Amino acid sequence: MKRNQLLKESEWWVEEAIITEAQREKLLEHYPEKQYKPVLLTFAALFIGLGFLTFTASNWSYLADWGRMAVLLLSMSAFYVAGERVYKKKSARVGSSLILTALLIFGAAIFLVGQMYHYTAFSASPFLLWSMAATGLYVVMREGLFYYAAAVIITVGQIYSGLVFQDFYLWLGLLLLGGLGWVVYETRSLAFAGVFAVSYYIQALVLVFSGGYPYYWLIIGSMALYIADDLITQKGQTRIWKTSAVVFMFAVFFLQIFFLGDGYAETLTESSLYFFLIWAVLFVLAVVRSALSTTNYYWIDLLLFIPVFRFPSGDLFSLIVLFIYAVLWLVSGYQQEVRRWVNKGTAAFLLTTLAAYFQLAWDFMDRSVFFFVGGLLLFVLSYGLEKKRRSFRRKGEEQ
Repeated sequence: MKRNQLLKESEWWVEEAIITEAQREKLLEHYPEKQYKPVLLTFAALFIGLGFLTFTASNWSYLADWGRMAVLLLSMSAFYVAGERVYKKKSARVGSSLILTALLIFGAAIFLVGQMYHYTAFSASPFLLWSMAATGLYVVMREGLFYYAAAVIITVGQIYSGLVFQDFYLWLGLLLLGGLGWVVYETRSLAFAGVFAVSYYIQALVLVFSGGYPYYWLIIGSMALYIADDLITQKGQTRIWKTSAVVFMFAVFFLQIFFLGDGYAETLTESSLYFFLIWAVLFVLAVVRSALSTTNYYWIDLLLFIPVFRFPSGDLFSLIVLFIYAVLWLVSGYQQEVRRWVNKGTAAFLLTTLAAYFQLAWDFMDRSVFFFVGGLLLFVLSYGLEKKRRSFRRKGEEQ
């Protein structure tokens, strides 16, 4: 029932002496008013910022240096001051949007002033200054809008560093971990944790591939976030970091089926030795944490962190591990009557079957026959799994 409907209905319940006024108030406490996110205002701020950038860029060459600085400083100051006053006296949403516009102008000013005085940055340092300003605004105002802005700026800056300079910019990585990571730990916000996880994995990809490290170092980063989830997740909350680590590693295993051939297995180098030492420590921690958990079945997820690249037929081992992973979740879900586990195992089983079919049949089967047989195979599997799932659901409803 929606809050507005409950407000009207509960008045009638009180009049009819079905409940007391105190009971009505207690009921309404369980249906808090929805906090609508200022999506339109956010886009309005973005469009205003883009409009300013477009106007400034088209008229930049006609302005003297002092005129350019005046335009940047006056416009930025005007939006900051107006946003601060509106935020405190009238509307927090409108005020935040105005301040976000000022933040966008500040970012544009960093690049425009550098261009004006012929300063060339050979790193992502402009993005560091910009993201520090966004992080500072969040610390001062505690508005989620600025947390998201800081995460986007940090992520875009790191991608820029990787593409342009083929380098991972350490300070942006530290700001993400020490700044935004601490905010997640402090607030326990699921939305913040999700945004952090997306930025974390993008930065991990930039670090590994721009630095020329072997791809398997992504396993270490994923395991670290998997274990760190216990620091931010309260009892009963969705485990965002654990879920993101499992999804990421499932994708890694899925790709290994196609790209991890016999030629990848390599001799134990100094780099891989360090990897296995760190991996062993993290894996033991994950196993211990899983053993201490009230739900003992989550050790199944740890199968996705096995370094199968060390085996001569890594692609085949990846396929076998994924099948075992899917079957274990299916069996556990049916045994414990947990629908979420059944759905998880079903999705993993279908994706693994699809990967196996592509890997084994693509090279020697006619393309039309390939897709026709593949469609029939998926249809039969989907029908069988769905029939089993519905039977499981009916059984649960009867109990």
